[in-house]
Amino acid sequence: MAHYQIATPAIFDMMHYQHITVGRIIMHELVWVQKDYNNIGSYVPIDQLRKLVEATMDVIQKNPKLIKDIHKKTINYNKDYFNYAKSILKINLSQLSNSQLSEIYKKLIWHQKITHGYALPTTWFFDSDGEDFSKFLINKIKKIIKKQKSKQNSSEVFSLLTTPEKNSMAANEEIESLKILQKINNNKEAKKIFLQSNIKKIENDLKKIDVKLKRKIKKHYKKWHWYPFTYIGPAYELNYYLKIWSGLLRQNINIDKNLEKIENQSKNIKLQKKRIIKELKIDYATICLFNIASEIIYLKSYRKDCLFHGMYVLDKILREIALRFNFSLKQVRFMADWEVAPALKKGDFSGDALNERIKFSVYYQKGEKGIIYTGAKAKRFLSKLNIEKIKIKKADKLKGTCACSGKVSGVVKIVNLPEEMEKMNQDDVMVAHTTFPSLVPAMKKAIAIVTDDGGITCHAAIVAREMKKPCIIGTKIATKVLKDGDLVEVDAERGVVKILKKNKT
Repeated sequence: MAHYQIATPAIFDMMHYQHITVGRIIMHELVWVQKDYNNIGSYVPIDQLRKLVEATMDVIQKNPKLIKDIHKKTINYNKDYFNYAKSILKINLSQLSNSQLSEIYKKLIWHQKITHGYALPTTWFFDSDGEDFSKFLINKIKKIIKKQKSKQNSSEVFSLLTTPEKNSMAANEEIESLKILQKINNNKEAKKIFLQSNIKKIENDLKKIDVKLKRKIKKHYKKWHWYPFTYIGPAYELNYYLKIWSGLLRQNINIDKNLEKIENQSKNIKLQKKRIIKELKIDYATICLFNIASEIIYLKSYRKDCLFHGMYVLDKILREIALRFNFSLKQVRFMADWEVAPALKKGDFSGDALNERIKFSVYYQKGEKGIIYTGAKAKRFLSKLNIEKIKIKKADKLKGTCACSGKVSGVVKIVNLPEEMEKMNQDDVMVAHTTFPSLVPAMKKAIAIVTDDGGITCHAAIVAREMKKPCIIGTKIATKVLKDGDLVEVDAERGVVKILKKNKT
């Protein structure tokens, strides 16, 4: 689910910031195909992508210090982005002139571009085609294990050494959420209210609980409700958190034990890494490469969280623009970022042109110049491209890359959209093209996670490690070959999904 307020800045920064990492612009073309809110295809010339991947791999090995410096700057850019977006929430946008609104918009988009693009070769491209870095690291571990004649499992070692030591925003939210649950559990009146299954009644009864506790509940909601927004929302309502706390309370979970586990996760990862590095006598240069990998995984997760927060705030600006132009929010979302400031200055824009983009459009970026085609022109442009198509063959097993080790069996549920999550039962195998924060409730239920999308920096890989769930990424065709009800074995240690029984209904 996407639109041009995410596409046009993101694709520009893909072209603009490559030189920060590899010293030059290697990939200079991208085609984005849009139908309604669906990005139905994104294409780059394979020779350009391969050259960028190879150049990035070369820099990582020859100049790891440069990579670490880039990542450090990117973290700081994202902190600034988050804080600037947060400051906009305090502004009454309706009282601003078009010129003032334009300046706020431009500054927010600048933050969006630099935070997304500054480290893009390492946090996206280099592991997006063939998962070069993942395979490179796995092969290194296999050689080390063989040399040391160790009985360690290469997938488990790879998974551990590439796991970030810092808590993600998701982990921090869960810690804060469990602390509130502790207070609810220790407050007799609050516990009685939250043990009810009727969420509306819980919401109505909040007025009966301790004022300080009620304030903490609402503060938590205000602080985190943007988290699942992605590109079009919605954000969480207060009743989402009430439902979570009520459900956990009624399940009678051990709150203290769960909280202790998450709070000690970072410390335990450090200790496990130290032990395995000592046992396998891993050299300093290899440790540096694995540190970069775990750094990339943390950074991509952090960057994406900051982007989703920024998109939540941007949406408020777009709503104000929509009111001034007498447009729908959807129409404004289909303006390119370079069109917004001139439109605000002029006080006008073509609604018909936006409607055509919503129906079907193609965005072509070459270098730093972008153009959007609609209707017959879009179809003509696409017809001239030589687009590689993945051939789907019948098979009884699929191959991918281990993101988190383990071996389990379960029933397949294809979940690509939040509205498909309700079909997930506890211990089903969740299969998706890719995952994002809105799908986390389904991921929590899953016994294993399988995706078409690949790379150790993808969202599924990051979340699976936090949840300690077997995960195979980069199968490319899992959502095409598998269907709801299929029984599969997920052997993440070997990166294999084996079909045990097809659902014939």
